[in-house]
Amino acid sequence: MKGIVITSHGPMAQGILETSKLFFGEQPQIKACCLNADDNPDDFVDVLKDAIKEVDTGDGVVVFCDMLFGSPCNCMARIVAEDIDSDKIQVLTGVNLAMILQVLSVREASDPSLEELLKSGTDGIVDLKAILKANM
Repeated sequence: MKGIVITSHGPMAQGILETSKLFFGEQPQIKACCLNADDNPDDFVDVLKDAIKEVDTGDGVVVFCDMLFGSPCNCMARIVAEDIDSDKIQVLTGVNLAMILQVLSVREASDPSLEELLKSGTDGIVDLKAILKANM
């Protein structure tokens, strides 16, 4: 089973992790890493490396970052660049709750498809008012 690391600016990653527990309860091999305003990005690279080691039991890790080219993502880019050809670490940006719920729902049965995770993350981004108007 792949490990999961959720990383963000501020407490968003921890909030997503806590909310996922409402749906799936306490889960193994999942960790939130939150970069706070007073944290040093160089030190945060080490925090992420430690989290990856902690959740990886040999099947690899999927890391979810809050936004492309933000500091948590840039820190992950540094880690991935150390072994760019490895399939051990996959990194997706733009994390949202739907993506985490999707990966938690399938990861015990099979490796999560990156395409499925991306699709679940984007499918829930809609204009609710437009949908309601279309169905009235």
